[in-house]
Amino acid sequence: MKQLLLPVLLLSTTLVAQAQRQSARSKPATVAQPAAPAQAPATISAARTAGPGTTVTIHGVVTNGPELGQLRFVQDKAAGLAVFSTTNTDLHALVPGDSVRITGTLKNYNGLLEMDPVASVTKLASGRRVVPIEVAAADINTVFDDAYEGRLVRIKGLSSLTTGTGSPADALKGNSNYLLNGQKSTPIRINIASTGENGLIDKTPPTSTYDLIGTVSQFTQNGTGGYQILPRLFSDFVVAGGLPAIQGEPVPTNIYRNGFTVIFQTINPGNTKVEYGKTSALGTVIELPERTTMHNVEITNLEPSTSYYVRVSSTNSAGTSTSPAVPMLTDNKKKPAGR
Repeated sequence: MKQLLLPVLLLSTTLVAQAQRQSARSKPATVAQPAAPAQAPATISAARTAGPGTTVTIHGVVTNGPELGQLRFVQDKAAGLAVFSTTNTDLHALVPGDSVRITGTLKNYNGLLEMDPVASVTKLASGRRVVPIEVAAADINTVFDDAYEGRLVRIKGLSSLTTGTGSPADALKGNSNYLLNGQKSTPIRINIASTGENGLIDKTPPTSTYDLIGTVSQFTQNGTGGYQILPRLFSDFVVAGGLPAIQGEPVPTNIYRNGFTVIFQTINPGNTKVEYGKTSALGTVIELPERTTMHNVEITNLEPSTSYYVRVSSTNSAGTSTSPAVPMLTDNKKKPAGR
């Protein structure tokens, strides 16, 4: 009996092990389920259509910085949207040209559709350019409309900026409205945060023909009308198409036997270039890269009592302005001490 029991036990153990291995092989493998795709950002047009109370994610380019306080405008190719927060430091760090993805809830603020509160801000890139929509001053009223709200525009060929009473605007004041070409239907609003050397506060607007760049906004308590343009910095007042635009002729100063200093002014900042020579062919060039409206270049190693032709020019992103060559004369005096 003992001799038969051992083989039976061994056979039973073998069959159990085979059954366990077969069960392991036949058990279906667990397949990892793919993660749900992240929600794609809506176009800003689609977000605007969704309306107040909707939480949306948008992707666009920022068109202003802290010169409009805690407000940023973001736009894509077809629409723009205001984004506001008193506490979101990521939003407040954004500057023009930043490409961003922003999530938040839409609301109506005195007619202006804006995102507030803001849930998240992700900066994707920087240095992106937004080209303003251009419209002639004669057609200015067309952009004071909901279709342009939140978008950057450029009004070309304006002739004046006045106060609400029609007086010419002088030193601009914060949180104040001014009228383009004296029309009550086309106001601009100066933000109190636009300060400093490049800001709008206390600057005197152009008295000659100019273009104005700004974002279309809205402020109305009855829900209709109330459109206004928000310029950002003083550079949004564009004279001479943004070209440096040389004013008058270049003038020689600090004249002595071996040189003189050439000075000239431009309406808009640009670099400084001076060409000179004994003939109208010129031949020698001095260039200074710093952008400025007050230009001065000292020319040395000249011959005493000799006439030189001098031509000046200035270049910026809008182009180059050049003045015709004019004669300048050295004398026979020594260079003054300390110069």
